[in-house]
Amino acid sequence: MDQALLDWFRTDPAESVPEPAPPTAPEPPVLTPAAFAAASPGHRGRLLDDYLRQEIGRVLDCPAEAVARDRTTADLGIGSMTGLELRTRIEATLGAAPELAVILRARSVPELAAHLEDVLA
Repeated sequence: MDQALLDWFRTDPAESVPEPAPPTAPEPPVLTPAAFAAASPGHRGRLLDDYLRQEIGRVLDCPAEAVARDRTTADLGIGSMTGLELRTRIEATLGAAPELAVILRARSVPELAAHLEDVLA
């Protein structure tokens, strides 16, 4: 009999059960339409930039700090499915969202934030 198969029969099933993941910290509040409208015009772009980095991080399952502002969305790992998820999250939060093509072709997070600011205006 194959040694790997014998080893499989000798293992304790309880040993192969992964440990439960530690509880995650609560998600920080997301940007709301009211908060966006109340912000000064000069501050709105920064709010959207931070919000987009947060949402891109959630879609890609990484911290917002790991989302580089100067990389294209494609370089960040946003494809058609994750782009659609991102668009859906933006629309659910802010009530409007850029077209999927805009998300997929954005050359940077600030460029996407500027476009989203235009959409929300």
